[in-house]
Amino acid sequence: MINYSYLKQQCWGEFDTDLYFLMEDFDTIVDKALKKKHPMFYDIVIYKIDGLSNKEISNELNKKYGFTYSIEYLSALWRKKIPKIIAEEAKKEWLIWHFTFEEKGQWKTCSSCKEVKLAHSYFFTKNNTTKDGFYSQCKECRNKKRKKVTVKKKVRKND
Repeated sequence: MINYSYLKQQCWGEFDTDLYFLMEDFDTIVDKALKKKHPMFYDIVIYKIDGLSNKEISNELNKKYGFTYSIEYLSALWRKKIPKIIAEEAKKEWLIWHFTFEEKGQWKTCSSCKEVKLAHSYFFTKNNTTKDGFYSQCKECRNKKRKKVTVKKKVRKND
């Protein structure tokens, strides 16, 4: 995170530079990817930017969330899971931008959550039997439904 802090300092107030806009875009993607869905991961990123060690981060997370994580686990989150979540959000944002401004894509309303999403295999599962080629529910809603069914089946087996 030393590089992040250095780059942020270099572009501070330089509103006409590419670096400024790259850093702003990165900050926006990190906020979208982590702040609401993964607040603990967001806090880890902030603590890393502030220069805290994994031991100090573990102590801070314990104070805030009541969880104790090993230094190795925090390191794995930092190196693998957090970048993957941020990269997925960047991919999603690019797809939306591309099919909005470059290649006019079709949009579709999910029958469950009622959100309007890009009619693309990233957001909807393909279904060759429908007119538009996708299921009416988005992947997020289909996955939630599948998880609920799985949990109910496990509960029944245990009874």
